[in-house]
Amino acid sequence: MKVRTRFAPSPTGSLHLGGARTALFNWLFTRQHQGTFILRIEDTDVERSTQESAQGIIDSLSWLGLDWDEGPYFQSERMDIYWDHLARLREKGMIYPAFETKAVLEVMRQKALAEKRSFIYDRSALRMSPQEIQAKMDADEVFVWRFRVLDEGVTDVPEVLMAGGHYHVKNDTIGDFVITRPGTQAKPGMPLYNFVCAVDDALMGITHVIRGVEHLPNAAKQVLLYRALGYDIPQFVHLPLIMKHGKKMSKRDKEAQGKFPVSILERRDLGYLPEATINHLVLLGWSSEDAAEILLVDKLKKEFDLARLSRANANFDEDKYLFLNAHYLKNMENAILVEKITPFLLKAGLNVTAFTAEQLEKMVAMEKKRCKTLAEFPDALAFFFMRPETYAEKGVQQC
Repeated sequence: MKVRTRFAPSPTGSLHLGGARTALFNWLFTRQHQGTFILRIEDTDVERSTQESAQGIIDSLSWLGLDWDEGPYFQSERMDIYWDHLARLREKGMIYPAFETKAVLEVMRQKALAEKRSFIYDRSALRMSPQEIQAKMDADEVFVWRFRVLDEGVTDVPEVLMAGGHYHVKNDTIGDFVITRPGTQAKPGMPLYNFVCAVDDALMGITHVIRGVEHLPNAAKQVLLYRALGYDIPQFVHLPLIMKHGKKMSKRDKEAQGKFPVSILERRDLGYLPEATINHLVLLGWSSEDAAEILLVDKLKKEFDLARLSRANANFDEDKYLFLNAHYLKNMENAILVEKITPFLLKAGLNVTAFTAEQLEKMVAMEKKRCKTLAEFPDALAFFFMRPETYAEKGVQQC
């Protein structure tokens, strides 16, 4: 079996460190097995998705050096495929329209809360006759499509990080879940995540779904969709959380807004190196057999193994990130380092054309042991660019 993986971000914001780790683990696993790595942009949320965010994700992956073999595919360009699969489910009687408004559903949720039980949709829509349903559709009433889940039995989810390699979910705890946004017969609602994700993973031949643990509740629903459509079920790997100060790291945290940059492009602009970023990210949930801290990409591509993934949440260590960045700076060839710091020097208003390439290389050789990021070099090298305002009289006389 040839390994096929995908990284499937939503373009609703920048690529953050957690998403980059997911992309990295997919990429390393694929490269280790000489497989195919696919980039898929999940942009069916038209209200929140932007082309700017999609380009930012692509730029972030390119900066990290995580190249893809297929894509980028955009789900917004694959709508005919989803409508076709929706029709197949409808023909099989596996989905049905539900017309409840948000207000009605909220009443149901509050009732379940008061009775101290989980909210499971009560299938009110199934009590309508075919004539009633058609009349509502002809009147262009708003509805969603729900996938009908069998009441009995369990759904088995193959999961690498679970004891025994799988886990079970009781079907009566899942409920008939929604697979489209609200819409009408004239203007159908856009298909939702679980549905389009399952369809795309199946059609793209994905063998391993490696993603964050926040997607674990979706896995059973997607397995049900695979089975309903007659597709093979991939192997799932749900990565533990990345924690910061004991809390889940998130791009929406107040701490993330200015104090703790979680965006890959922010880190790039602050002078971090892709090598250090990859090194630090891979240590957030994986360890090499020799427990090495310095991990070059070539080594990772040869050694990365799902069996060495941790089941515990990882703690983001800013000091270690800086240490790794400083390490790669110190060991970088001076000519390459000059090329990397030049944009930072120009931004600081320093005239790099006043020196030859050889002179600049000598400067960075003198200062790179003191710098931890590329952004620190303008201050470290500023002395060389300054014209002295005073002169030592004895020195002038000797000229």
